[in-house]
Amino acid sequence: MASFCAVSLVLFCFPGYAQTPPQSLPSSNVQPSTIRIKKTIRLVEVDVIAKDKKGQPVTGLEAKDFTLKDNGRLEKITLFAIQQTDPAQAQAAAPPEKSASDPDPSSPPNRTRLFSNSHPSGAVPVIILMDLLNTSRDNQPAMKSALLASLKHLPSQTPIALLVLGDELRVVSDFTTDSDSLATLFDKPSGLRQEGSGPPITVPNTSNPMFNAIMLKNMVRAFNQETGDRLSRTMRALTLIRNQLTRMHGRKSLIWIGNGLSVNLLDWPVVRNVIDEFNDANVAVYTVDARGVLMDYGVGADVDELDLMGPWKEEQAVTRGDILEVIARNTGGVPYRNTNALDKAVARAMEDNSTVYVLGFYPHHGDWQGKLHKIEVKVARAGVSLRYRSGYLATPEANTEPADQQQALEAIAASPLEFPGLRFSVEAQPGNIPDVHSLTLHVPINQLRLSLQDDKYSVALELWFIQRQPSGENLTHKNSAFSLQLTHGQFEEAVSRGLSLTSVLKLEKSAATVRVLLRDVNSGKVGTVDVPVNALAKLPPRPEPDPDADSD
Repeated sequence: MASFCAVSLVLFCFPGYAQTPPQSLPSSNVQPSTIRIKKTIRLVEVDVIAKDKKGQPVTGLEAKDFTLKDNGRLEKITLFAIQQTDPAQAQAAAPPEKSASDPDPSSPPNRTRLFSNSHPSGAVPVIILMDLLNTSRDNQPAMKSALLASLKHLPSQTPIALLVLGDELRVVSDFTTDSDSLATLFDKPSGLRQEGSGPPITVPNTSNPMFNAIMLKNMVRAFNQETGDRLSRTMRALTLIRNQLTRMHGRKSLIWIGNGLSVNLLDWPVVRNVIDEFNDANVAVYTVDARGVLMDYGVGADVDELDLMGPWKEEQAVTRGDILEVIARNTGGVPYRNTNALDKAVARAMEDNSTVYVLGFYPHHGDWQGKLHKIEVKVARAGVSLRYRSGYLATPEANTEPADQQQALEAIAASPLEFPGLRFSVEAQPGNIPDVHSLTLHVPINQLRLSLQDDKYSVALELWFIQRQPSGENLTHKNSAFSLQLTHGQFEEAVSRGLSLTSVLKLEKSAATVRVLLRDVNSGKVGTVDVPVNALAKLPPRPEPDPDADSD
């Protein structure tokens, strides 16, 4: 057991645990209802962007430089981290990677390998949403060109996903760090889409004033209904994106490119709810108004003088960018509008995450009934401006049906890609017996949701080891459910050093990969790390103990 870890468990997994290949993952052995929770202890993380007077990132700040308030109450900053995506800074901060297949002859053999689902550069995942539903046909070519140009200047190793909102929300590309392949995929010819849910709403001017007034009244009503339908579809799409991103830990950035849309007074609570959901999922929204520079702040194109709806549409165009600005500013993002340099606006939105300060605290209010809590952060350095999300929702525990939990687990376990919903790493070491290896999970405490019971911090986890053939089919798997009770001293140590879970695993002869799946029972979050068996085979064996060595 590693002595540097706050908590270390040992689980022994040998071939007798599953001789018959199972068809599905075993159901969870630990249910949240079996834990008597007196008080929920949840970590709230606030990502802070610090800029100087010239708009450049401010580096070198420490936890002692910040103060944080939750609804006016001063909170202790328990966790502090810095995310830097600058390649030079990331390289300097990262420890040198040693290869087990090419060891340094002047040093002892490297008998460990580390595998992780955390991105080595600490890059913030970026989701780009091309909003064709709310963008005029005239603006769509410029929007596409701007996005392609911005991909050429993307910071290296930035995970990006590309979505398009039209008649439905469509995934063009899942997360990838290969910007060239993303640009090639997006550069394929595609037709332009008419804005809105149907044909344009117009009222031709006739020589009959009474007929014109009746038609205008009816078409204004139809226009408002169509706009309301678009708002509803847009908010549903944003909620769907949020629901997917909430499974990923840490800061996420959504770049929403489009023309915006007008919102009447009665619909703003719906927008407010989406803002609260984004803040709760730690998603910063950056918006880019694709209309470019607007003449008279609302007139971006020639107006058809024969269309009686023209003045009405002009009036709506003045305010349709407001929703972009409101959502961006209230989620810690930046709105970009009234500019023809759309490619630079998109690039600035991506580069805004070059230095992010992560402040984590455990609220003391104990009231998780869905109320909105306002966050206030200050820094003790002159000339520095801060940007961060405006608050968070103290939402109650979600009651997910066991069948839904099981279905989600099986989907994640079967996925060809690693799932970073819960970040952790796996340290592999060879054992004294052939094909037996020690696998130690290192789990940062900020990844887990804790509860306070009998003056101890409770952690409930489930762990699977899934051995797979080269074809991807499962050979065997084993799950273990356990809970930890941490004293205040152990909790403080876990905050600084994390948790350690050690298992001894016997490899199957035909196994190509070991998928390690970890689930936090209290939050329902899941993460996976894949360990290639061929990498384990290259590890030097553990030396036999010297019988002549002094036992003392």
